[in-house]
Amino acid sequence: MLFNKKQRRLNKIIDPRTKKGIVIAFDHGVEHGPAEYEGINLDPLRIAKIAYEGGANALIVHPGTASYIRKYTQKLPLIIKLTARTNLGPKMIQTITGTVREAERLGAVGVACTIYVGSEDEDEMLENFCEIKKQCMKRKMPLIGFMYPRVKDKEKNDVYLVRYAARVGAELGLDIVKTYYTGSVGSFSQVVKDANFIPVLAAGGGPKDNEMEFFQMVKDIMDSGASGMVIGRNIWAKERSVWKLKKAKQIIHGDLKK
Repeated sequence: MLFNKKQRRLNKIIDPRTKKGIVIAFDHGVEHGPAEYEGINLDPLRIAKIAYEGGANALIVHPGTASYIRKYTQKLPLIIKLTARTNLGPKMIQTITGTVREAERLGAVGVACTIYVGSEDEDEMLENFCEIKKQCMKRKMPLIGFMYPRVKDKEKNDVYLVRYAARVGAELGLDIVKTYYTGSVGSFSQVVKDANFIPVLAAGGGPKDNEMEFFQMVKDIMDSGASGMVIGRNIWAKERSVWKLKKAKQIIHGDLKK
């Protein structure tokens, strides 16, 4: 069966055999800064090695990181993040910081952007999304949206808000939605159901000290009907990173061999 360029790229992220995917995120240095991860080796080559050896479907990085890890780009599918913000600025907004053309030159199979749904700067981020989407349509590039609620005095993983954010992403033309896990199989199944016409990936969230707690979360997310996860600190900031990734992959994909 023949697929177009966009579908072939999507198949690198979401395995067509299982309809599932596990992605490693390593875009934290821009938004949080290196001091947030004191004592953790943040060398991008180390992270790429973990993602590759652990069998991740893809790795999310910013353009500069992608250029640095070129030795892995022929082996490991890349998703290039095209928006960013730092914690030093006063506004809750992610600005366009790269182009789809640049991502394609770096060998990306997809690009990603963040929208803080409900924030004061939501309108600007929706405009940014529209610009990136136009570039993606021209170059047949899949677009992954980090649909993150940011409503004053509300929890980020509030079920109502996460359902709303995921649905917005699905209706506006994302190929894959990434959003917060809401904490239970029942509540996250609502999120998945509301955006069921595209894959929904749950964010791995903050680091968990207990391995069994982490793996139970992975199982619960998959039991909710999600298409997989995007995991960062719970893999590369922990000991036995490759083993943890392989174990999480087995839960997400079942017994599918790499």
